[in-house]
Amino acid sequence: MSRVLASIVLASLAAMAGCGRVEQAPQVGSPSILADEARERGLKNLFVNPSAQAVVAGAQPSDADASLAATACRNPSEWRKLDRDRRFDGVLLTGSLAEFQPLLNHLAESPDFRVTLVNHWGVLFTRQRPEPYNPPSPEKVEADSAEARPVILSQTALFLDGVGLRREATAYMEAALQAAPDDPTVHARAAALALSRGRNREAIERSDAALKIDPSHAGALEVKASALAGVGAATLAWQTAERLLNAASPDDMHVLYLHARLANAAAAYTREQDSLERLVKLAEARGLPAGDYRVYLGQCYARQGLARPALEQLELAAKSPGLSEDQQADIATAIQTVRKHVGDLSR
Repeated sequence: MSRVLASIVLASLAAMAGCGRVEQAPQVGSPSILADEARERGLKNLFVNPSAQAVVAGAQPSDADASLAATACRNPSEWRKLDRDRRFDGVLLTGSLAEFQPLLNHLAESPDFRVTLVNHWGVLFTRQRPEPYNPPSPEKVEADSAEARPVILSQTALFLDGVGLRREATAYMEAALQAAPDDPTVHARAAALALSRGRNREAIERSDAALKIDPSHAGALEVKASALAGVGAATLAWQTAERLLNAASPDDMHVLYLHARLANAAAAYTREQDSLERLVKLAEARGLPAGDYRVYLGQCYARQGLARPALEQLELAAKSPGLSEDQQADIATAIQTVRKHVGDLSR
């Protein structure tokens, strides 16, 4: 895989599906409780991931700000450049792990940022916080109701695992499963935890447990599709992703991306094309970078012998702002390859 493809919006299939999804359930507070904690600590210069900016800042970010934050979330080296310029005193990440998994992994291992708070909404990091973070034991986690508590525990477990607190994450997830053995969302998140740790077959089993309760549970289908890909079952993975498309929101970019990659692996190129075209439109409408999606779409067209649209997408990708020299070189090589091997440019 080329460097430009390796730097695609979502770090990997496992990272994407391993995140689980933050579903709307009766939960304590809102993402603003992370911002409240930041204010109490005197943090005034926060980096916040794009989907959380409106919630935390109380205003919709500009397209430029959202695009810059999106790039930084998926590319820690770009985030470091931004940090050198703005010198953040904290980082607040909330929502789907798929949006910021690379940055989360980077900060979890960074010597200059420490975890300050982890809850079911996300993670707050503080620069040079001296003391280690110790999460409360599962039985001390607050919830608005008995039904909400296992949902909160299971989501918090995924964030704890994301910052390297694996033992605590396991304890939270086990408590959630014990409290709600018939909740499909809890089983789906247990599957996501297994997937994030490379245990694909366990992830499939736990996904199936969720789907037995709710056959159209989007979170379970998402994890199962990626886990099937992880064990080499490309066709089954793509078929599961087709079910996921029907179960999830038609504008869910993470789901569309997963479907596109699994369709590609199963050689279902017209279906890959459908999802990639939708992704390009959504990214542009939301002010997000579309260059990486255009690279994939150009290659998808090329595999079908559609030289002209392939070159059009690759050339548009080459004009994307913020490309590194390596990315520019990779796109140029892809353009040359299409011109050399596809043939008739009148198509």
